[in-house]
Amino acid sequence: MTDEVKQRKIEHVSVALGQDISVAQRANWNDMQFVHQALPEVDLDEIDTSVNFLGHTLRYPIFISSLTGGHPDVTSINRNLSRAAEHYGLALGVGSQRAGIVNPGVSSSYAITRQYAPNTFLIANIGAPQLIAQSRHAAFTTEQVERAIDMIRANALAVHMNSLQEATQPEGDRRAVGEAAALKALISKVNIPVIAKETGAGVCREQALLLRSCGVGAIDVGGAGGSSMPAMEAARSEARGDERTRNIGLLYRDWGIATPVSIVESSPAGLPLIATGGVRNGLDMARALALGATLAGMGFPFLKAASQSYEAVCELLETVVAELKVAMQLSGAATIGQLQQVDIVVTGETRNWLTVRGFEEELKVMAQRRWSRMQGQ
Repeated sequence: MTDEVKQRKIEHVSVALGQDISVAQRANWNDMQFVHQALPEVDLDEIDTSVNFLGHTLRYPIFISSLTGGHPDVTSINRNLSRAAEHYGLALGVGSQRAGIVNPGVSSSYAITRQYAPNTFLIANIGAPQLIAQSRHAAFTTEQVERAIDMIRANALAVHMNSLQEATQPEGDRRAVGEAAALKALISKVNIPVIAKETGAGVCREQALLLRSCGVGAIDVGGAGGSSMPAMEAARSEARGDERTRNIGLLYRDWGIATPVSIVESSPAGLPLIATGGVRNGLDMARALALGATLAGMGFPFLKAASQSYEAVCELLETVVAELKVAMQLSGAATIGQLQQVDIVVTGETRNWLTVRGFEEELKVMAQRRWSRMQGQ
C-alpha cells in the first residue's frame, strides 16, 4: 500500500502535465456578464484586493489549489508554489497527504511548504473515503489526521470528497456509507477549521447544507470545468491494461456540476466558499467572487508553472492579479467586498440550471444589486 500510494502521486502529476484531461463540458464562465460601468469612479492602481478567510487576512483572494506531494520528484513543485504563496500573501493547499501518513519517508515533500512559507495560510489535505474503513485498509485515526496537520503546521484542514475519482480509479476506495458521520466526528476532535473540498464534480445545495450540519468552516466547491479526475484515472487504467475501468473513466469524464452553478448552489449554507474547477484567469476569478465565492483557486495553471520555475509561478500571478483588477474597475468595485455586490447577469446553460433548481430570485437579485441600493437611497 505504501509504494502504491507513492507511485500514484507521481503518476497523477505526470498525466496532468502530459495529457489533455480537461472536462469536455466548459465551466461556462462566459455565462456570467458584468454590467459595465462607463464611469466606474475607481482608480485601477488603488484597488484593494485583500480578503478575510477563516480569520486570516490574505493580500489576494487567490487560492493555489491543493495539488501535490507524496513523491520526492514533486518536492520542487511544492517549493516553487510555497515561495510564491509567501511572497504574494495567498492561501496554499497541498495534495492529499495519504502518502505522507502511510509513508513518513515522503513527508518532506509536503513539509517543504511550511519551510518556504512560514507565514502563509496552509491547508492540509486528507480524503473523506479514508475516514471510514475500506476493503483494503482501516479508517484513519485521529492521530493520523493530526499527523497530516502537524506535517505542514496547517492553518486549516481540507477533507476532499472524491467519490467520482475513487469510482473510476483502478485501486479506488469504493465505500462511502458513513463519511458524513465520520467527518462530523473528526471536526469535533481537531482544533483547526475543516474545509470540505470537492475534487471536480461540484457541490449542490442539499450537500452544502449537509456539510454545514457536519460543522465544516468552509466549502471548496471544486466544480466541473477544469481537469477531470476520471480522465486522469482512465489514462492510468489504460497504462495498466485495465480496459473496463478505463472505459468507465472516459464515460464519466464530464460528470458533475459546473463551478459557477456550484457556487450559487452552495450559497444557502452561508459559509465561506472557495471556487475551484476551470478557473483559468483573473476574469474567471472576478466572476466567481461576484457569484458569491470568498476565494477563487486554480490548479493546473499553477502546476504547469511550478513544474517550470518559481519565476513562472510569479509571472502567472502577476498576470492573474492584473486581469482581476481590470474586471473590478470596470464593474465599479474598489474592494473585494464591493465586487461581491456588483451587478452580474447570468445567461445560457448556467441560468437554465439555476432556474430549474429554483434560484430565480437569486438570479434577479444578482442582476439588480446596484440598482436596488440606488433606489433605497
